[in-house]
Amino acid sequence: MSGWYITIKDLRVLTRDKQALVLLLVLPLLLISIIGMSTGQFLTRGDDVERVKIAVVDQNDGETSRNLVAQLRQRPELLITSAASEAAALDTMRSADAVLILTIGPKFEERVEEVRMRDIINMTDGLPEEGLASLDLSIEAASNSGVIGELLEGVLYSLVVKFVAPIAARKNPVTRRWLRDQEDAAAEGDTKSAAAAAAAAQLRPKTNMVSQWVVPGFTVMFAFFLINIMARSFMIERDQGTLRRLLMAPFGTLPLLLGKTIPFYLTSIVQCSLLFLCGRLLFGMPWGSQPAYLIPVILCTSACAASLGLLLSTMVRTDQQIASYGTTLILLLSALSGCFLPRELSPKMMKQISLFTPHAWSLKAFDNVLNQPRVDVQLIAGCCGILLVFTAIFFTTGWWRFRKASQA
Repeated sequence: MSGWYITIKDLRVLTRDKQALVLLLVLPLLLISIIGMSTGQFLTRGDDVERVKIAVVDQNDGETSRNLVAQLRQRPELLITSAASEAAALDTMRSADAVLILTIGPKFEERVEEVRMRDIINMTDGLPEEGLASLDLSIEAASNSGVIGELLEGVLYSLVVKFVAPIAARKNPVTRRWLRDQEDAAAEGDTKSAAAAAAAAQLRPKTNMVSQWVVPGFTVMFAFFLINIMARSFMIERDQGTLRRLLMAPFGTLPLLLGKTIPFYLTSIVQCSLLFLCGRLLFGMPWGSQPAYLIPVILCTSACAASLGLLLSTMVRTDQQIASYGTTLILLLSALSGCFLPRELSPKMMKQISLFTPHAWSLKAFDNVLNQPRVDVQLIAGCCGILLVFTAIFFTTGWWRFRKASQA
């Protein structure tokens, strides 16, 4: 019961600390809202920020070129804008209103008429080898797009080939008959394929950047932000002499440390739950096919964060040490684990290094629950088990250091 009284006392102190509540609850919501706005998931959903913006300069202005532009406009992931000249298109790119410039040359229609099926399937000197230049097309990506720009160029190339292939197929007697059969089948419709596609769409969760990365990443990072506040709580009680008086009470160090840790553990659970709730309300973020599995991941993540806070509390003595050691530890673990950038984009070595952080295991579990059609129960259990191992190591080391210091 003595540890429970300490828990109640610390909960009252924590709820009266407005600065701590702002850091743990308000600041994460503010940052997630800002990123949600920048990704078009909050207040800016009509700004087409998720669509790839392409500026098109049509120097041919023929029926074929207009059909190509019309087909590109039908792609929901593309936002096509027309530019009167290459200079105007460059101005559009400089103002960040386009990431690619597609220039349709004056000989485009003539080159398309010359294309035959052998030019499309010939890998040595056909269209795949010569590229879009053979059609009098050119693509220019923004200088800061990097690999993403190269990938977009490849996607645009495939769309152009998809546009040109039927035109070339109609000039060949064999492929013309096959193309006619395909068009007839498409006109009749395939109800079985439509039903299968609909079923697959229902199984596949609708995800976006916010649900895939922003909310889980910031939730895990800010769950560990409480280690600074927890360390400061220990330091204040140490300086005021309260901690020494508690050590003289007729109960051991273990109930004392549990009583001091549980309030921050409960605060972390509330923080994580609130972030996921706001993600659902503000961004329409899905919780996956089986959201109940979020509960054990949140509980284990919060336990790990609270135990790390206990360990840090035994290692610092001043506000300067808390600010430097704690903040450095938070940022370092967050950067290594994938809280800032998705782990899928990291090199293989970084993925292996990240597994030495509890954050990475928490992110793996959240990703499986939120973004996968079926929850892998074994993976969730494994991730939660490793988080509990981290928890045991942090708490045991903190308890040993606290006990050693109290006996000195």
